[in-house]
Amino acid sequence: MQNPLITIAIPVYNNEKTIRKTIDSCLDQQTDIPYEILIVDDASEDNIPEILASYTDEKVRVKTLTERVPLIANHNVCLENAKGDYILFCHADDALEPHAIETIATKLKERNYPKKYLLWGHSMFRDYGLQLNRAGFRTGELIAGEYAALIPMHGGLTPSGSCYSRESFLELGGFMHVDIMLAPSDITTMLHLALNGFRFEMMEEMIYIRKDASTMTRETNAGTFLEAYDDAYRNFIERTPETEIVHLIKISTQHTHPPYYFYYSLAQDARFKKQIKSILYRELFSHPMELKSRIVRLLLQRVRSR
Repeated sequence: MQNPLITIAIPVYNNEKTIRKTIDSCLDQQTDIPYEILIVDDASEDNIPEILASYTDEKVRVKTLTERVPLIANHNVCLENAKGDYILFCHADDALEPHAIETIATKLKERNYPKKYLLWGHSMFRDYGLQLNRAGFRTGELIAGEYAALIPMHGGLTPSGSCYSRESFLELGGFMHVDIMLAPSDITTMLHLALNGFRFEMMEEMIYIRKDASTMTRETNAGTFLEAYDDAYRNFIERTPETEIVHLIKISTQHTHPPYYFYYSLAQDARFKKQIKSILYRELFSHPMELKSRIVRLLLQRVRSR
């Protein structure tokens, strides 16, 4: 297949129980829009190779890695090997709605096939609408400029079900590096994209089904969760000019509810403690009941420490 508009990318590792449902949902798209399905097998040790070999549809391409790479690195392998102008990720335990490609292609045409663009829709079970609303934005709204960075401050957008303009994403280095396998690179990657002119948009339509989270959530062991957050932000801090981070902290006060996890992870760097401490003290003076929150108490300890 030459020059497909969209690549559906499926990073996979030992997902033999769910992969067929995922691939079949990608093959069963109700559209005439040209697209391909790229599956990157991260050196799976179960029956994944045999299952992938059973698919003969010309839309399907398989790349097999001989050695394991971190989860987010597999996403970058997908980016580098995709042929589409846009790349839509679908994790190997998720499924696309039958109209997903058609819906996305319609929106891309409406926006005149934009560069520096990240598009997603509603999902069953794990929806991003709440984070969007917390940042003060609505579905169907094209969000650009410095305030686009408000969106991921309350949590990142999973790559699964999200469509990126591939070349401009690659030019910015793809997903940001993390050292912990399941550190939330989706958060810091979105911040990085926002700071580099990406426009974000969430559609009204439901486009994928996500029942199982393969990445870390706040229900995970609290210490492990915060360690992973720190890891992701540590790499973000290293790549981002200090002045830009200072400005991010400044505009974060636009939120109706403070993004405490964002503050906590940035406060690992002493350069930002004073600014965050000032914001935190003002918030606690107005809303002292916030001290009941564990993350607020931990943040208070961190900004007070030397």
